[in-house]
Amino acid sequence: MLTCVVVPHFDHVEQFASLLPKLCAQGLPIVVVDDASPDGAYNDLQRLLAEHAPGSILVRHADNLGKGGAVMTGLRTALDAGYTHALQIDADGQHDVTDIPRLRQAAEEHPERVICGQPVFDDSISKLRYYGRYLTLSLSWLESLSTEIRDGLCGFRLYPLQSIVALFEKNRPGQRMAFDPEILVRAVWAGMRLQFIPVHVRYPEGGRSHFLYFRDNVEISWMHIRLILGMLLRLPVLIWRRQTGREEPATR
Repeated sequence: MLTCVVVPHFDHVEQFASLLPKLCAQGLPIVVVDDASPDGAYNDLQRLLAEHAPGSILVRHADNLGKGGAVMTGLRTALDAGYTHALQIDADGQHDVTDIPRLRQAAEEHPERVICGQPVFDDSISKLRYYGRYLTLSLSWLESLSTEIRDGLCGFRLYPLQSIVALFEKNRPGQRMAFDPEILVRAVWAGMRLQFIPVHVRYPEGGRSHFLYFRDNVEISWMHIRLILGMLLRLPVLIWRRQTGREEPATR
């Protein structure tokens, strides 16, 4: 396995400055995709990487595509650079880098699986955000006709690059906040195995969300409509998998 870290970034230099030294300590090559941050923030990001991670790859979008678009660019870049696996982590410090070795160990044992973080939250999460996640989870179970997905929103994952890049190149999932849940549903449809590892997630004090309430909710709603229709088209195959025991969630 040749594993790197992929970090989608948009105007989070201050938070990423705290994360980067800890990330470098993990000893993994880093690919950062800047999703058209303002020029000042991008220049700061360049200086930050030059100081702490001079061998890293930095890609900049000319236009803002959204988190999913940045992740897909990062995964393509990692595959083109010769890596077999990529660990996705957010730039804003939500995820605990000390959980990375456990995700890597799971990937070493099962390199064909998508290794997903299953969040363990502290008191920094709001009740609205906490309970709202269950709506997406319930819809993901319906769309995949499976309970294999234990969390669809946590952007802390380790992907096998060849299969996941082929999957999103073929299916063109949403490029913004809808990407994280959609790619897991499509992975289940494709017969890929998922494995969930408990990870610590916190919402840093003073952190900024780039979630745009109207636009992103419209995109997420449209994603769920498309996936439910897709599930209906695949219903015979999904039922056959359940009846023949082909579906055996890796979380068991």
